[in-house]
Amino acid sequence: MGTADERANHFEKIGVQQRLFSRHQFLQARREARERGVSPGEVLHGEGLLNREQLRGLDRAVTYRIGRDQDKAIAKIIIDSNYCEAPAVEGALKRQKEFYSKTGELMRLGVLLVEGRTLSESQRIAAYKIHEIERQGVASPRSPL
Repeated sequence: MGTADERANHFEKIGVQQRLFSRHQFLQARREARERGVSPGEVLHGEGLLNREQLRGLDRAVTYRIGRDQDKAIAKIIIDSNYCEAPAVEGALKRQKEFYSKTGELMRLGVLLVEGRTLSESQRIAAYKIHEIERQGVASPRSPL
């Protein structure tokens, strides 16, 4: 989920915020990672700046952040398309956050809404397709022409 650059940017931001490494250390690791064909996290782990548990935790946090950002954009599409009422979507986003806090795992918004029977599977698919079209910068049916 997310491009390699997008993941690396979130990894840097979260790692620096948590004071696991400095921005300078990350940028050096990113350069070395590109040369070696590995992730910056693996370089930081190899240098002893991150232990295996910290690396896994950061990877989970990055996956959550990217997915959460995508789901917030999809939530807007779901509401704007009148697939679901805003309070149901907001409740699902709240449950998503609570689930991550308890488990460290990302439960996708569409799954929560379909399981809660407030969104159909076809509406979930449509919202994700609209999001993907918008993300790629292609005019969507919702975009003014």
